[in-house]
Amino acid sequence: MSTSTSTARAARTEPWNSMRESLRATFYLGLREVRTSIRTPAYFIPNLFVPIFFYYVMVGSLEEFANRSGVSNWQAFQLPVAIMFAVMSGSAGLNMVADIESGYFDKLLLTPANRLSILLGAMGADFIRIVVQGLLVVSVALITGMDFATGVVGALVMVLIASVAGIAYSAIGFAIAPAATFNPMTYILRGLRELAGHGWDAGEIAVALITVAALGTVTLTFALRALIGRVR
Repeated sequence: MSTSTSTARAARTEPWNSMRESLRATFYLGLREVRTSIRTPAYFIPNLFVPIFFYYVMVGSLEEFANRSGVSNWQAFQLPVAIMFAVMSGSAGLNMVADIESGYFDKLLLTPANRLSILLGAMGADFIRIVVQGLLVVSVALITGMDFATGVVGALVMVLIASVAGIAYSAIGFAIAPAATFNPMTYILRGLRELAGHGWDAGEIAVALITVAALGTVTLTFALRALIGRVR
């Protein structure tokens, strides 16, 4: 009897796999962030409507003036700005600050969860949320008659680029990056405006992607270092 029980216990015991456990921790911590957002709609509902409101106010009030000034597709010019408004509202850093103040973060550090998983779980959930917000803004613009130069595929690419930029930018919520003498949003907006108003300009889109990668590398590095400093 004891032999069979020991065998059953051994069969149920899985060998420790650090990669698998890190992915599992990332998934469940991300799921917690999603549930937190759903339970506090005041965090995300305004971010669904403010970019759309801004877009239509700017289009309605300045489109005629812009057309006279030589901007042929003012809607395409303004849509990337509204998209960036939608995706720059990441709350992962703010949620972590709340966890630190409540003492939950200290309890989290007592678990075997990988420290990088804590960061990636929060930011992964934020990424899902801002992609949904970006898609909503683009969908409303397309439904109401905007002429998108690169079609639906270009619209999806624009939302993904902007969302990755937004998640890279949200890392600043974890650790304020030193100074801003160079504004990466300028180059990202150029690439998005090419997709919306002109076409598949490989040069501008490549510059936007490189800028997103550089921004993400810098901010995520600072975020991870800040997290490690907190652990110490």
